[in-house]
Amino acid sequence: MSAIQSTEDDGKDEASKKEITAISWTGGKDCNLALLYAKRNPSLDVQYLICFRPEGNEFRAHPIPFMQAQASTIGLKLLFVDIPKDTTDYMKAYVEGMRKIRDQYNVTIIATGDMDLVGTMERNWIERCCEQAGDDGGGSMRAYLPLWQMDRTECIDTLLKEGFEIIYTCVKSPFFDASWINRVLDEKAMNEMEVIADEGIKQGLEKPLDLGGERGEYHTMCINGPFYKKRVSMNINSQPHREDKKTNWVGNIHNADMIWTISLKDE
Repeated sequence: MSAIQSTEDDGKDEASKKEITAISWTGGKDCNLALLYAKRNPSLDVQYLICFRPEGNEFRAHPIPFMQAQASTIGLKLLFVDIPKDTTDYMKAYVEGMRKIRDQYNVTIIATGDMDLVGTMERNWIERCCEQAGDDGGGSMRAYLPLWQMDRTECIDTLLKEGFEIIYTCVKSPFFDASWINRVLDEKAMNEMEVIADEGIKQGLEKPLDLGGERGEYHTMCINGPFYKKRVSMNINSQPHREDKKTNWVGNIHNADMIWTISLKDE
Protein backbone atom coordinates (compact mmCIF):
# COMPACT_ATOMS: atom_id res chain seq x y z
CA MET A 1 0.00 0.00 0.00
CA SER A 2 2.79 2.42 0.89
CA ALA A 3 4.42 1.85 -2.50
CA ILE A 4 1.20 2.71 -4.26
CA GLN A 5 0.78 5.82 -2.15
CA SER A 6 4.31 6.87 -2.95
CA THR A 7 3.68 6.52 -6.68
CA GLU A 8 0.54 8.64 -6.45
CA ASP A 9 2.37 11.32 -4.50
CA ASP A 10 5.15 11.35 -7.07
CA GLY A 11 2.58 11.88 -9.78
CA LYS A 12 1.06 14.81 -7.91
CA ASP A 13 4.48 16.33 -7.32
CA GLU A 14 5.30 16.00 -11.01
CA ALA A 15 2.05 17.68 -12.00
CA SER A 16 2.64 20.53 -9.56
CA LYS A 17 5.99 21.27 -11.21
CA LYS A 18 4.37 22.00 -14.55
CA GLU A 19 3.89 25.66 -15.36
CA ILE A 20 0.37 26.82 -16.17
CA THR A 21 0.44 27.98 -19.78
CA ALA A 22 -1.77 30.11 -22.01
CA ILE A 23 -1.45 30.15 -25.79
CA SER A 24 -1.55 33.56 -27.46
CA TRP A 25 -4.50 32.86 -29.74
CA THR A 26 -5.88 34.09 -33.04
CA GLY A 27 -7.03 30.68 -34.26
CA GLY A 28 -4.56 30.65 -37.16
CA LYS A 29 -2.09 28.02 -38.28
CA ASP A 30 0.89 29.21 -36.24
CA CYS A 31 -0.80 29.44 -32.85
CA ASN A 32 -2.33 26.01 -33.46
CA LEU A 33 1.11 24.54 -34.09
CA ALA A 34 2.44 26.35 -31.00
CA LEU A 35 -0.39 24.76 -29.02
CA LEU A 36 0.56 21.33 -30.33
CA TYR A 37 4.18 21.77 -29.27
CA ALA A 38 3.17 23.18 -25.89
CA LYS A 39 0.86 20.22 -25.26
CA ARG A 40 3.75 17.88 -26.00
CA ASN A 41 6.14 19.74 -23.69
CA PRO A 42 6.23 17.81 -20.40
CA SER A 43 7.09 20.92 -18.39
CA LEU A 44 3.96 22.84 -19.47
CA ASP A 45 0.37 22.56 -18.30
CA VAL A 46 -1.68 24.15 -21.10
CA GLN A 47 -4.97 25.38 -19.65
CA TYR A 48 -5.94 28.50 -21.57
CA LEU A 49 -6.07 30.31 -24.88
CA ILE A 50 -5.57 34.07 -24.64
CA CYS A 51 -6.62 36.61 -27.24
CA PHE A 52 -5.27 40.16 -27.15
CA ARG A 53 -7.93 42.19 -28.94
CA PRO A 54 -7.91 45.94 -29.64
CA GLU A 55 -11.13 47.49 -28.41
CA GLY A 56 -13.53 48.11 -31.28
CA ASN A 57 -11.58 45.98 -33.74
CA GLU A 58 -13.84 43.76 -35.85
CA PHE A 59 -11.21 41.01 -36.09
CA ARG A 60 -12.33 40.18 -39.62
CA ALA A 61 -9.28 38.02 -40.33
CA HIS A 62 -9.80 36.02 -37.13
CA PRO A 63 -13.51 36.27 -36.24
CA ILE A 64 -14.26 36.01 -32.52
CA PRO A 65 -17.13 33.49 -33.03
CA PHE A 66 -14.67 31.32 -34.97
CA MET A 67 -12.18 31.44 -32.09
CA GLN A 68 -14.91 30.63 -29.58
CA ALA A 69 -15.95 27.60 -31.63
CA GLN A 70 -12.33 26.44 -31.74
CA ALA A 71 -11.91 26.82 -27.98
CA SER A 72 -15.08 24.81 -27.40
CA THR A 73 -13.97 21.84 -29.50
CA ILE A 74 -10.36 22.01 -28.27
CA GLY A 75 -11.59 22.05 -24.67
CA LEU A 76 -9.65 25.08 -23.40
CA LYS A 77 -11.01 28.29 -21.93
CA LEU A 78 -10.60 31.33 -24.18
CA LEU A 79 -9.54 34.44 -22.25
CA PHE A 80 -9.61 37.96 -23.64
CA VAL A 81 -7.33 40.88 -22.91
CA ASP A 82 -8.92 44.04 -24.30
CA ILE A 83 -6.50 46.71 -25.47
CA PRO A 84 -8.18 50.17 -25.11
CA LYS A 85 -8.66 51.84 -28.49
CA ASP A 86 -7.39 55.16 -27.15
CA THR A 87 -4.18 53.72 -25.71
CA THR A 88 -0.89 55.33 -26.64
CA ASP A 89 1.24 52.75 -24.83
CA TYR A 90 0.46 49.31 -26.26
CA MET A 91 3.17 47.56 -24.27
CA LYS A 92 1.76 48.89 -21.01
CA ALA A 93 -1.70 47.66 -21.98
CA TYR A 94 -0.36 44.20 -22.85
CA VAL A 95 1.67 44.00 -19.65
CA GLU A 96 -1.27 45.01 -17.46
CA GLY A 97 -3.43 42.40 -19.20
CA MET A 98 -0.80 39.71 -18.67
CA ARG A 99 -0.56 40.54 -14.97
CA LYS A 100 -4.32 40.15 -14.58
CA ILE A 101 -4.17 36.76 -16.30
CA ARG A 102 -1.27 35.72 -14.10
CA ASP A 103 -2.94 36.86 -10.88
CA GLN A 104 -6.38 35.42 -11.69
CA TYR A 105 -5.41 32.17 -13.41
CA ASN A 106 -1.82 31.54 -12.17
CA VAL A 107 -0.50 31.64 -15.73
CA THR A 108 3.30 31.89 -15.81
CA ILE A 109 3.95 30.99 -19.47
CA ILE A 110 2.58 32.69 -22.58
CA ALA A 111 3.20 30.58 -25.69
CA THR A 112 3.07 32.17 -29.10
CA GLY A 113 3.38 31.04 -32.71
CA ASP A 114 5.64 33.97 -33.61
CA MET A 115 8.37 32.98 -36.05
CA ASP A 116 10.24 36.20 -36.69
CA LEU A 117 10.64 39.86 -35.81
CA VAL A 118 8.11 42.26 -37.30
CA GLY A 119 8.94 45.68 -38.68
CA THR A 120 11.51 47.57 -36.65
CA MET A 121 11.28 45.34 -33.57
CA GLU A 122 14.61 44.14 -32.23
CA ARG A 123 13.15 41.51 -29.90
CA ASN A 124 10.00 39.43 -29.71
CA TRP A 125 7.04 41.45 -28.46
CA ILE A 126 5.53 38.80 -26.16
CA GLU A 127 8.94 38.02 -24.68
CA ARG A 128 9.48 41.68 -23.79
CA CYS A 129 5.97 42.01 -22.35
CA CYS A 130 6.40 38.91 -20.19
CA GLU A 131 9.63 40.27 -18.75
CA GLN A 132 7.95 43.54 -17.81
CA ALA A 133 4.90 41.74 -16.42
CA GLY A 134 7.13 40.02 -13.88
CA ASP A 135 8.73 43.25 -12.69
CA ASP A 136 5.91 44.10 -10.27
CA GLY A 137 6.92 41.43 -7.75
CA GLY A 138 3.75 39.44 -8.30
CA GLY A 139 5.52 36.55 -9.99
CA SER A 140 7.59 36.02 -13.08
CA MET A 141 6.22 35.31 -16.55
CA ARG A 142 8.03 33.82 -19.53
CA ALA A 143 7.43 33.49 -23.24
CA TYR A 144 7.55 30.10 -24.98
CA LEU A 145 8.41 30.43 -28.67
CA PRO A 146 8.46 26.93 -30.21
CA LEU A 147 8.32 28.19 -33.81
CA TRP A 148 10.96 30.90 -33.52
CA GLN A 149 13.09 31.13 -36.68
CA MET A 150 11.42 28.00 -38.09
CA ASP A 151 11.65 27.57 -41.84
CA ARG A 152 8.31 28.56 -43.36
CA THR A 153 8.00 25.51 -45.59
CA GLU A 154 8.90 23.24 -42.69
CA CYS A 155 6.23 24.87 -40.57
CA ILE A 156 3.45 24.33 -43.10
CA ASP A 157 4.66 20.82 -43.94
CA THR A 158 4.49 19.96 -40.23
CA LEU A 159 0.96 21.32 -39.94
CA LEU A 160 -0.22 19.25 -42.90
CA LYS A 161 1.54 16.09 -41.72
CA GLU A 162 -0.01 16.49 -38.27
CA GLY A 163 -3.47 16.58 -39.83
CA PHE A 164 -4.45 20.22 -39.41
CA GLU A 165 -7.15 21.56 -41.73
CA ILE A 166 -6.48 25.21 -42.49
CA ILE A 167 -8.40 27.79 -44.51
CA TYR A 168 -7.41 31.25 -45.72
CA THR A 169 -9.44 33.96 -43.96
CA CYS A 170 -7.60 37.10 -45.07
CA VAL A 171 -5.49 37.78 -48.17
CA LYS A 172 -3.95 40.94 -49.58
CA SER A 173 -2.83 42.28 -52.90
CA PRO A 174 -0.60 42.14 -54.83
CA PHE A 175 -0.06 38.47 -54.02
CA PHE A 176 -3.62 37.14 -53.71
CA ASP A 177 -7.17 37.75 -54.85
CA ALA A 178 -10.66 36.98 -53.51
CA SER A 179 -10.58 33.38 -54.77
CA TRP A 180 -8.20 32.43 -51.96
CA ILE A 181 -10.70 33.20 -49.20
CA ASN A 182 -12.05 30.02 -47.57
CA ARG A 183 -9.67 27.98 -49.69
CA VAL A 184 -7.86 25.12 -47.97
CA LEU A 185 -4.15 25.58 -47.34
CA ASP A 186 -2.87 22.31 -48.74
CA GLU A 187 0.12 21.14 -50.77
CA LYS A 188 -1.33 22.60 -53.99
CA ALA A 189 -1.86 26.00 -52.39
CA MET A 190 1.63 25.89 -50.93
CA ASN A 191 3.10 25.19 -54.36
CA GLU A 192 1.22 28.16 -55.80
CA MET A 193 2.50 30.42 -53.01
CA GLU A 194 6.06 29.31 -53.73
CA VAL A 195 5.59 30.39 -57.36
CA ILE A 196 4.25 33.77 -56.21
CA ALA A 197 7.21 34.20 -53.85
CA ASP A 198 9.71 33.27 -56.58
CA GLU A 199 8.13 35.75 -59.01
CA GLY A 200 8.46 38.50 -56.43
CA ILE A 201 12.14 37.71 -55.99
CA LYS A 202 12.70 37.77 -59.75
CA GLN A 203 10.93 41.13 -59.96
CA GLY A 204 13.26 42.50 -57.30
CA LEU A 205 10.50 43.28 -54.78
CA GLU A 206 11.89 44.61 -51.53
CA LYS A 207 9.44 42.37 -49.67
CA PRO A 208 8.33 39.38 -51.74
CA LEU A 209 5.70 37.04 -50.35
CA ASP A 210 6.73 35.48 -47.05
CA LEU A 211 5.46 31.90 -47.30
CA GLY A 212 4.37 31.96 -43.67
CA GLY A 213 2.54 35.27 -44.04
CA GLU A 214 4.79 36.79 -41.40
CA ARG A 215 4.40 40.30 -42.83
CA GLY A 216 0.62 39.99 -42.82
CA GLU A 217 0.25 38.99 -46.47
CA TYR A 218 -2.36 36.42 -45.48
CA HIS A 219 -4.07 34.99 -42.41
CA THR A 220 -5.67 31.64 -41.69
CA MET A 221 -7.95 29.79 -39.31
CA CYS A 222 -7.79 26.10 -38.40
CA ILE A 223 -10.99 24.10 -38.62
CA ASN A 224 -9.61 20.75 -37.46
CA GLY A 225 -6.50 19.24 -35.97
CA PRO A 226 -5.03 16.53 -33.76
CA PHE A 227 -6.51 17.97 -30.54
CA TYR A 228 -9.89 19.02 -31.99
CA LYS A 229 -12.79 16.91 -30.75
CA LYS A 230 -14.71 17.70 -33.92
CA ARG A 231 -14.34 19.77 -37.06
CA VAL A 232 -15.27 23.44 -36.67
CA SER A 233 -18.18 24.40 -38.91
CA MET A 234 -19.06 28.05 -39.55
CA ASN A 235 -21.74 29.61 -41.73
CA ILE A 236 -19.73 31.50 -44.34
CA ASN A 237 -21.06 33.90 -46.96
CA SER A 238 -20.10 33.13 -50.54
CA GLN A 239 -18.69 36.63 -51.05
CA PRO A 240 -15.85 37.81 -48.79
CA HIS A 241 -15.47 41.28 -47.35
CA ARG A 242 -13.42 43.58 -49.54
CA GLU A 243 -11.57 46.66 -48.42
CA ASP A 244 -9.72 49.03 -50.73
CA LYS A 245 -6.74 50.52 -48.95
CA LYS A 246 -3.64 52.21 -50.24
CA THR A 247 -1.12 51.81 -47.50
CA ASN A 248 2.55 51.41 -46.73
CA TRP A 249 2.44 49.70 -43.35
CA VAL A 250 5.81 49.70 -41.63
CA GLY A 251 6.90 46.09 -41.30
CA ASN A 252 4.12 44.89 -43.58
CA ILE A 253 3.78 44.35 -47.33
CA HIS A 254 3.92 47.29 -49.71
CA ASN A 255 0.93 48.79 -51.48
CA ALA A 256 -1.85 46.44 -50.42
CA ASP A 257 -4.50 48.13 -52.52
CA MET A 258 -7.06 45.45 -51.73
CA ILE A 259 -7.75 43.24 -48.73
CA TRP A 260 -10.25 40.40 -48.65
CA THR A 261 -11.50 38.75 -45.45
CA ILE A 262 -13.85 35.91 -44.72
CA SER A 263 -17.48 36.87 -44.11
CA LEU A 264 -19.50 34.94 -41.54
CA LYS A 265 -23.29 34.83 -41.75
CA ASP A 266 -25.30 36.48 -38.96
CA GLU A 267 -22.32 38.48 -37.72
